[in-house]
Amino acid sequence: MGFWLFGAWWVENALVSMVHLSPWQAWAWTFVFCILHGLPYGLFGYLAGRLRLLESQLGAVLAAAALTVIGLWYPHMFPGSEANSLSPWPLFIQVLDLGGVPLLLFCVYLVNFLLVRAIIGWRSRQVWLPSLVCATAVLAFLAGYGGWRLHELHGQMETANGGQQITVLSIQPDVPIDPKSPDVPPPDRGNNITTVLAMSIEGARRCRGADLIVWPELPFAFDRQVANNDLPLLAQVTGKALMLPCVSASGDTGKTAYNSVTFIGKDGTVGEEYRKLLLVPFGEYIPLERQLPFLRKVFPGVMSFVAGDKGPVVYDLGAGRRLIPSLCYEAIFTEHIRRFVERGGNVLINMTDDAWFGDSPASLAHLSVALFRTVEYRIPLVRVTNSGVGAFVQPTGEIVPGSQTPLFQKGDTAFALYIPRERSPYSRFGDAFLYVLTAACAVGLGMQSLRLRAEKGGARTGAGTRGKAVPRKSGRKGKSKLTAKENT
Repeated sequence: MGFWLFGAWWVENALVSMVHLSPWQAWAWTFVFCILHGLPYGLFGYLAGRLRLLESQLGAVLAAAALTVIGLWYPHMFPGSEANSLSPWPLFIQVLDLGGVPLLLFCVYLVNFLLVRAIIGWRSRQVWLPSLVCATAVLAFLAGYGGWRLHELHGQMETANGGQQITVLSIQPDVPIDPKSPDVPPPDRGNNITTVLAMSIEGARRCRGADLIVWPELPFAFDRQVANNDLPLLAQVTGKALMLPCVSASGDTGKTAYNSVTFIGKDGTVGEEYRKLLLVPFGEYIPLERQLPFLRKVFPGVMSFVAGDKGPVVYDLGAGRRLIPSLCYEAIFTEHIRRFVERGGNVLINMTDDAWFGDSPASLAHLSVALFRTVEYRIPLVRVTNSGVGAFVQPTGEIVPGSQTPLFQKGDTAFALYIPRERSPYSRFGDAFLYVLTAACAVGLGMQSLRLRAEKGGARTGAGTRGKAVPRKSGRKGKSKLTAKENT
């Protein structure tokens, strides 16, 4: 719970600004959020103590498997983990293209538990060197595989032709959710749709080589019908294709709407609407609201969006470049992005607005989790934000130097990204490693439980006979007597 509270305290900011809760209510629900996300660690702690997992080197391996399996199968609202702390070090995350987060997280836990086992062995004057050697071997595997893959991909990037690259113009307008917010610089407190349009035109004039202009999610509702009528002219004037956020009515008399993306070709042709499939609970909708209508009074500021009904949509930009639209935190769910990759998507565009979280690490945490998709599927990522932190990420998981935008500053950025022709083994085999690890963990925990039960039963039997001897018949008066030695 402490780990999540330290890493996700910014949930309180969003509950105040987005859901309109009072500060004390927001902190109370933040504690609930952290408790729920701390439960898997509690379950693991119980198993580790009950089954004495850290009393042997093999037990340390089983402990790493157990914590990985429990943590990944547990349902999360925000699927971050300790593995995401490695996002600034691309060398150690390349194994994501083999087994995804399960493989990397297992390696992280394994190294830590082996080091713990080595320390315990050293302090208790037991065998400790094998644990240290195994931990070093795991680190060597991560670094060795990572170095090889990075060298290979860097070579491909240097020789890539125009059909394997895409240049995107990212617009960060810093439109305030609250003009009085101290986080927003005074000159930006009046930013609005006019600001976004002007930045797009000026950015397209300066960056003539850009293939696409992308807007982030914005604090105001932008009707798709208006976008389809008015913005094709912007595409024709700039000569660039556009990806824009919008909303569209869901058909229930205006009570709810779809959070959507619209695509406009450089010739002004309007593409298919993408309707957001994964909504933010207690941000964009209230779970079980129909069954429990009183929840609307508890969370008055929650928006009334409904999940899309059209499935994944991929936009064809030509020359083999196929765009994956993702809104807000959709990019942090690997199985969601997989559905787009299977349809041929090879460039991930993440449009988000993290201004609700204020001046906090929320946007960086969002980026660190989304960044893993680039290595898992070997696709580039363009993260376009309203208030930062935006970034361009290569399919190696490396952030393009100079592309990371600061919080609460407006600006536009444009960089070229490499699009590999081939996808990763993880794209083909998915979470096969997780399934194998789950089965192995279940068998291992079962055998460990049986072994400890047998030891406990043997100990009871030994305790029942300890100190006793078989009596012998004595020749005197038929009584059984023990010699002093036997009695001892």
